[in-house]
Amino acid sequence: MLKKNFYILLGLFVLVISNALNVFALDYDLGNVIVSATKTPSYQNEVGASTTVISSEELSGAANKSVYEILKQVPGVSVDSLGSFGGAVSINIRGAKRGQTLVMIDGVEVYDPMAVSKDFDFAHLTSANIERIEVVRGPQSTLYGSDAMAGVINIITKKGQGPAKIQSMVEIGSHNTFMESIGISGSEGKIDFSAAISRIDSDGISKARDGQDNDGYSNNTFSTRMGLAVSENSKLSANIRYIDAQVDVDDGAYEDDPNRVTESVQFSGSLDLSQQINENWDHVLTFSGVSFDRNDSDPADSIDTTENEYSRFRGDRKKIEWQHNLSLAQWDTETIGYEYEQERGASYATGTNWWSNNQSDRRSLENRAFYFQNQAELADDLFTSAGFRVDSHDIFGSEWTYKLSSSYLIPDSKTRLKINYGTGFRAPNIYQLYDGSYGNTNLQPEKNRGFDLGVEHRCVDDKLFLSTTFFYDKYKNLIDSDPITWAYVNIKNGKARGYELESSFDVLETLKLGANYTYTKTRDSDTAKEFGRRAKNQANSFIEWDYSAKGDIRLSAQYVGSRMDSPAYNDYKNKKYFITNIASEYQLKDDVQLFGRIENVFDIAYEPIRGYNGMDRVIYLGVKGVF
Repeated sequence: MLKKNFYILLGLFVLVISNALNVFALDYDLGNVIVSATKTPSYQNEVGASTTVISSEELSGAANKSVYEILKQVPGVSVDSLGSFGGAVSINIRGAKRGQTLVMIDGVEVYDPMAVSKDFDFAHLTSANIERIEVVRGPQSTLYGSDAMAGVINIITKKGQGPAKIQSMVEIGSHNTFMESIGISGSEGKIDFSAAISRIDSDGISKARDGQDNDGYSNNTFSTRMGLAVSENSKLSANIRYIDAQVDVDDGAYEDDPNRVTESVQFSGSLDLSQQINENWDHVLTFSGVSFDRNDSDPADSIDTTENEYSRFRGDRKKIEWQHNLSLAQWDTETIGYEYEQERGASYATGTNWWSNNQSDRRSLENRAFYFQNQAELADDLFTSAGFRVDSHDIFGSEWTYKLSSSYLIPDSKTRLKINYGTGFRAPNIYQLYDGSYGNTNLQPEKNRGFDLGVEHRCVDDKLFLSTTFFYDKYKNLIDSDPITWAYVNIKNGKARGYELESSFDVLETLKLGANYTYTKTRDSDTAKEFGRRAKNQANSFIEWDYSAKGDIRLSAQYVGSRMDSPAYNDYKNKKYFITNIASEYQLKDDVQLFGRIENVFDIAYEPIRGYNGMDRVIYLGVKGVF
């Protein structure tokens, strides 16, 4: 089947290229500026990696509330959710496992050292005060080190510009859901600033499929970003994000619990100094840190009359990075950097079950790294980058990674070819190494090498965009829990391969269509089974219509195909599902906007993960103002 799909893909390559060579064009749209792909500002179409930029306009639309709902729409991205309204959410790229996609907020790496897979929980991250999101698919360990095996998601906070403005929003919805936010942003002289506070409260729904009680949720978030021009060529910048969330949870798939509560407190921040030394040399010195504090309380109740479980996980991470960018020629840029990072963590658990009584003393891990990258414009339409990285881990020693990338704009056409090859690695985190019940100090780092090749084409006066990308990733020493002991072990090697198709069409100035499709085939090389919770087929589509100068409406749909739940433990197959959403905005006045949306319009019952409820049909209405 995959071979057949590959030949179809190859045919599309030939068709698009042959068509492109017969289409004359004076200019090629270089796309949005993206930083995450190269750590320096570059146009999307000048880099060989597959990238997506989600703009501030898309983030502020009525259809979008949480970041993970927005990321669902990106090609190659899949989302695992343990129920709505605060249920844990992990995001994966191109079939990779949890923890293999690096998440950053304003460049700060925000993974939790004490999470079971060293990943970031997207459940509590709203779109409030976010300016843009950059997604880079494929191995990125050369620039970002461990955890960037499958890609990078960089979430960038709003930067204040111009006279001070106050933005406010109030939203109400199904299940007694209320969301309020207020923010201020602007600039004055040498200072720019933005800050926002938001709160969510909801009665929620039962996370467990057969649960009888609703699981409530609350979320308080504060975010700020500030800048100070110290001199004409130097600037200090700082950002902080603080999240305090409380969520009622159940005991697991199909297992209701009326009084179990988890509280999560997250902090991330950074301070950096950027300086232009001369026209050929600039540098950035950054100090960053994150901390996570999670508490889970599960006292006895009417269902479990003898349990009395409590656990706490605390982790933090500090990092210093010094990056230099040298332009020795107009067509050439070298990026050189050094990093030092330390992560620490500890856990405590007590309860009536044997596995609930353990303590992990505070442990720490350190890593030092040097990286180098060269970007070159070899011709007016040929862009390349190559780089390598050396990580020195205090347990696992030295690890080398490298990356080669190229983008070619076919002359006199609107066609682009892109190619990307890289290697990556991911060191086990503190939880996997030292947890009192499941840790294993004999673990080895996960490794991978990945390749992707794509073609993009614009036609019909730039109104129609078509893109096709084939990808292949091979993994070694994948970490998972042993089916018998539940302890972490290097249990398997594996592969993920497939392709991404993307298109958009500006039918009219007021009407736009778009769709993307991702085919992903994964395989555990040891068991010949596919990876758990990885759908082979996934698709998104949308229609946007500006029905008047003041109003617009967006209809969107998502299809997620069937997928194995957990092949190491069971052969259960999660059913496919198809969800439709609709959203609309109306500009009541210059500074007041009404909005509303309906999610899961047809009230489809589905399980994103076995035993956990997907969202039923919900309706939200709200008003936004700028003053």
